Amino acid sequence: MSQDLQPTNPEPSPLGGRYKIISELAAGGFGQTFLAEDLHLPSHPRCVVKQLKPQTKDPKALLMARRLFDTEAQALYKLGSHDQIPRLLAHFEDNQEFYLAQEFVEGEPLTEELVPGQPWSETQVVALLQDILQVLAFVHQQQVIHRDLKPPNLIRRKRDGRIVLIDFGAVKQVSTQIVEPDDGQTNLTISIGTKGYMPNEQVAGNPRFSSDVYAVGRLGIQALTGLHPKRLGEDPVTGELNWREVSGDSEGEHHTVQISPELAEILDCMVRYDFRDRYPTAVEALEALRSLPSAILDLIPPPQPIPDITEAPTYLELSPSGTKKQTDSEVDKYPTESEVELTPTNIWLPTQAPEMSSTTNGNLDTTAPLEDQQIYSSDSNSAIAKPEPEEKPRWWRQPWSIVAIVTAVAAMGASIFMGKTMLSSLSTNRIAERGISTASPNSSPGNSSVQSPTSPPSVQKPQAAELLKEAERLRQAGESQQSLELYDQVIALKPNTAEAYWGRCYSLNNLKKPNDAIVACNDALDLKPNYAEALWSKGNALDQQKLPLDALQLYERATKIKPNFTEAWVDFGIALQGFGRSEEAIRALDKAIALRRNSAEAWSTKGEALWNLGRFDRAIAALDKALQIEPDHPKARKLREKARKELGR
Repeated sequence: MSQDLQPTNPEPSPLGGRYKIISELAAGGFGQTFLAEDLHLPSHPRCVVKQLKPQTKDPKALLMARRLFDTEAQALYKLGSHDQIPRLLAHFEDNQEFYLAQEFVEGEPLTEELVPGQPWSETQVVALLQDILQVLAFVHQQQVIHRDLKPPNLIRRKRDGRIVLIDFGAVKQVSTQIVEPDDGQTNLTISIGTKGYMPNEQVAGNPRFSSDVYAVGRLGIQALTGLHPKRLGEDPVTGELNWREVSGDSEGEHHTVQISPELAEILDCMVRYDFRDRYPTAVEALEALRSLPSAILDLIPPPQPIPDITEAPTYLELSPSGTKKQTDSEVDKYPTESEVELTPTNIWLPTQAPEMSSTTNGNLDTTAPLEDQQIYSSDSNSAIAKPEPEEKPRWWRQPWSIVAIVTAVAAMGASIFMGKTMLSSLSTNRIAERGISTASPNSSPGNSSVQSPTSPPSVQKPQAAELLKEAERLRQAGESQQSLELYDQVIALKPNTAEAYWGRCYSLNNLKKPNDAIVACNDALDLKPNYAEALWSKGNALDQQKLPLDALQLYERATKIKPNFTEAWVDFGIALQGFGRSEEAIRALDKAIALRRNSAEAWSTKGEALWNLGRFDRAIAALDKALQIEPDHPKARKLREKARKELGR
């Protein structure tokens, strides 16, 4: 009688009942990182699962670790709302171990660009600092310190060339905290961070917002000098970093770093030994960077997508633990990890994102097979040649413009202007009603040709001005998709129409496509650099991308160019209030209200600002005014209800 054979190695259960482990990617002092499949979603998209191992099984320690893990996970969920921070998909506990499931983001770690001995230009360094600091400003506004900013934790995203922040150090506390047996208090005996990028106070276990600023400054200096932070010395008396003059390859050789005095002063302030002498947060550091002379800022190119590499990709050789194998000389020459964390705790997969992961503009990426994926270890020192920046895309290189051009050419050669192709029937009728001749363009008084009774009447092609006028009407009526189609036709007929590009930007913002909107606004600003409406709409797009500081600066520029621009004043006031600058917000909103007294948004935000300043009577009056204009205004209703509960009126 035969018996069923039992498998000797049964397949392990999915983590958390959901995530099937495919392989181990990396192992380090704080835990492991796995490639996994999400079994609860269609097509089982891949994700990265990070395991965090508490260092003790003591019940008190586990309870404290569990609370800390949940707190830090909630912070990561909130941070994931920023376009340049990967989303946390889930967090869970399994067998007294803690796990984070995170999304894939396609890109390359900054380690691939920071090649030893190859310094960057000043313009490249400023662009890098701006990109990192604008994300970090958002992080600091959420009262979070990253704690582990270093090249492996900064990813150059493929689709747009932006820097993405990964591997926040705070969650590592779950693995490092110890509970004192006598009083039950936690003691973080291991500092989180990486030597070379950590300031003194962070090494001592007291990180601050300015500790992150220090790390970014060290990254900027590394790019500018082509030297790893550990190769730069300090002043023996002051402890300040000596980076203005660096040693060369030959013994005794020194050279002065070529840099403008303005940028040098900013970098010095970022890496001061005493945290009290640095910029307190990334917000102030970014503002200082934005104040650089226009001769520097005007040369900074916009981020560009990383082009596909046509030749066969280079695959990093992985050890069984998932980390890149290095020779002893490589480790000695370019150490990147802290002495506490001897092996990397993170790994980045620059591959296609999971099928279910959506990008900002709603497009879906697909997951490449594992054998086609290129894996980068966090301590990778291998270099990939940095691609040359691509020329800024112009309208004639954009897919939508090609369609518009082909359509326009077809219309020129046809005897009929087809409403379905170029215009909605409504728009065609409205243009016809405005007196456009229906005679054939080639007809004349002496032409005796007779049109077939079955043929539709010939219609003259509308002019760009008429199309633009109709597009504006549709835009103001909230018909964003229809107006977008007409703006495309205007551009096909008259490419240098800045108003059409701005109309595209405005409509794309309404359609929640900020990436495309920014491209359109940039085209408008190329044609009209002081175009207040385009600056304002670009600010709206940046707001959608969670870049409030960049948006605020554009709103301010728009109000200076066009002082009677109500919408710009309203959004400027809202942006100022978002940064807690309530007094300035009130001044901006008062200007908006003076121009248009029936702006519920202006009154509501003014009420919020007054409330924050403790001016409760005036705040209630402003909120009541907002609700008088718009009874269902959500923010005003919420704040007014708060006033009733707290003040009883």
